[in-house]
Amino acid sequence: MTQPPGPQGQPYPPGPPPYAPIPPKRSKGPLLIVGGLVLFLVVLIVTGLVLFVNRGEDKPVSHESTPPARTKPSDPKAVEFRRVLSSKPGHCATPSPAGTACDDQGNVYTLGKVELDGSNVSEVKAGFDPAQGTSWYVNLTLDPEGTKLFGELTASIAKQEPPANLLAIVVHGEVAAAPAVQSAITGGEVQISGGYTRDTAEALAKKITG
Repeated sequence: MTQPPGPQGQPYPPGPPPYAPIPPKRSKGPLLIVGGLVLFLVVLIVTGLVLFVNRGEDKPVSHESTPPARTKPSDPKAVEFRRVLSSKPGHCATPSPAGTACDDQGNVYTLGKVELDGSNVSEVKAGFDPAQGTSWYVNLTLDPEGTKLFGELTASIAKQEPPANLLAIVVHGEVAAAPAVQSAITGGEVQISGGYTRDTAEALAKKITG
């Protein structure tokens, strides 16, 4: 096969005919740089997300997620302080007749009117008296109005013979406690005691606070 003339009519040198000019080799430097930058950005973005997620997961749990125990009645009108007119063991009817209420032991109390309620209670807590060995109690702190009303109520009750010397603390229609009143309580601090353990004192405080 006869070779066609080369550029400017000059013949090609002997050898196989060239079919196409071979382009010069490109440097891979720019491609490698661009690829490296893209890879770096991808790694940076992924790392940022992981750090963000980890920081979110490592945030300390707020103590507000666990609400503190109540220190005053959640439903003030459901907590009533009433005189005990009479009490006897027996069957607790449901619902209880007007003017009566039962405790969890089945005792039936005939009660006087409501003379103060949970709206006069500013704090309820269980406490321990180391001077009395293992004696636990429930302490109620009254507001100024409650202090006045309770002082008058207990001064009157303390003069009565049993069972009229008992003061019923009624919660949602049930007698939560009916302690005997020995003297007028005028300081605004009411301590209910009498053979309570830690569990029973805390249970009574929780029943009053709701």
